Amino acid sequence: MELKEGLLFADRYKLIRQLGRGGFAEVWLAEDDMTNVQVAITVYAPGTGLDDNGIKIFTQEFSMVFDMNHTNLLRPTHFDCWDRMPYLIMPLIKNGSAFKYIAEGKSMPEEECWKLLHDVAAGLAYLHEKTPPLIHQDIKPDNILIDDEGRYLITDFGISARVRSTIRGAKAQEQSGGTLAYMGPERFSSNPRPIMASDIWSLGAMMFELMTGLPPFGNHGGMLQKNGADIPIIEGDYSQELKDIVSLCISKETWDRPSASKIEEMTYNHMHGITTPVETPAPDPEPEPAAPAEPKEEVKVKDTAQPQAPIAQPDPSIKKSKPIQKGSNKNVLIGAVVGIVALIAILAFVFSGGSDEEQPAVVELAPRVNYDSIAQVRIQEALNIKEGADTIIQNHPDEYTDASIYNNVEDIYKQALAKLEDALADKDSLDAGVATSALQQQALIKAALVGIYKNLDAGAEYVQEFRTRADAIKPLIEDLLNNQDNETKDNDEEDD
Repeated sequence: MELKEGLLFADRYKLIRQLGRGGFAEVWLAEDDMTNVQVAITVYAPGTGLDDNGIKIFTQEFSMVFDMNHTNLLRPTHFDCWDRMPYLIMPLIKNGSAFKYIAEGKSMPEEECWKLLHDVAAGLAYLHEKTPPLIHQDIKPDNILIDDEGRYLITDFGISARVRSTIRGAKAQEQSGGTLAYMGPERFSSNPRPIMASDIWSLGAMMFELMTGLPPFGNHGGMLQKNGADIPIIEGDYSQELKDIVSLCISKETWDRPSASKIEEMTYNHMHGITTPVETPAPDPEPEPAAPAEPKEEVKVKDTAQPQAPIAQPDPSIKKSKPIQKGSNKNVLIGAVVGIVALIAILAFVFSGGSDEEQPAVVELAPRVNYDSIAQVRIQEALNIKEGADTIIQNHPDEYTDASIYNNVEDIYKQALAKLEDALADKDSLDAGVATSALQQQALIKAALVGIYKNLDAGAEYVQEFRTRADAIKPLIEDLLNNQDNETKDNDEEDD
């Protein structure tokens, strides 16, 4: 069943308007017909629904969530399934989410950063201390709501890996749970496991974006860090203490990140005037200089031998972290890979004792970015965006002359096309099937745009035809009105 405005969901909740949509669910503003109170309703696997096993898993998982009670968690008030679609009823939070700072192009003030960091860390500490620990897996600005008292509340928790996998299967989606920009490097392994430290990296990435306006590694998240990119410098007028905590949260190694309870403690102390030194991880020790190689007998090289290639030297530009700007992710990655390859070459030379013997070419051992995975996520994001425009067209099939409707549809389609352009940015590195899928979706959306323009042209022609006919009969109407006025006047004179 398609969700749309005016639908009486679960025979009780009248859907008013859509508040948001992700890969797993849609969030709607609704009115409870029994209480006349407005609520937020999150519907999972909308339209497709779940099979019996999926519904069973969902029910088992959320029965545990209802036992949880914490100041910084937005706990659902009701959950059930309707038409095979699991749903949650939650209090309506009218102040929006932390994303509003990003949407408005504003940096979050320092003290507000401390408060958000404290509130989210407190909520995560509560989840992580459960037995077994509950891992959120999708901490991001959109999932941090602001109540009337200014507290920050974590929402969308309790969606475990098992539940996400079930819903993904129902919707035929391939991406892993979470949002790419806020996923730590360990999430890009071949078989990632949900761990508490991943939530901490997501928290750090979110804080970085709220402070600077951009996620630390752009839309690629920890993928770049996994492949050698350094943590960017946090610019802006913030205390070094705050910058240090955020940088620790996005450490590459999971053991270098502080726990949620530790972050809660540090932020609490700061907010109450207690100075707590931030324990930054010790830098890697400098390598011991290699002992001079023992002199060896001179090796005569045949004239036909290829000259030995000079040993690559490390690029000094990658020693210092620099802020990542929009569109610079590829450059950062290339610099990181060059540095790694150079280091391999130097180590090979040192451990060979500095031999003058001919060495084989440097083996390409640097880890590679999974461009296919990134592209697939972008394609799915484009499809999710496109659904919004498709829904509008379905609800307004004949209103070709309504500029507000079709301008909105056009904008949505263009957003989807932008996602597909991102997916095809590294087309030469993509699997042929993935690239073909992106190109096919691109062609379909462009065709849909052409259809819109044709409809608008047809509508314009219809309007012009109507106006022409109206102009043609206007004199006749005026004559009729004049005759009617004259008859009325004559009748009035006869009465007199």
